[in-house]
Amino acid sequence: MIGGNQINCAYCDNEKLSKNDIGLNKKLIHPQIKRMMCLTCMAEYFESTEEELKEMIERFKQQGCALFG
Repeated sequence: MIGGNQINCAYCDNEKLSKNDIGLNKKLIHPQIKRMMCLTCMAEYFESTEEELKEMIERFKQQGCALFG
């Protein structure tokens, strides 16, 4: 996270985003993204489900992607 500051969803102002939430924003949208989404908003944006996004995170972790904790 940026300088240890918490990052909230830019769309619903959800509480602090996890490292995995931030990693998925960077992986799916853009590495330099500034306005990040929580999993709920991202699922709506991609017309997906939160469960599908969580499965995607797990696949990226298994592949060794450094964006996920």
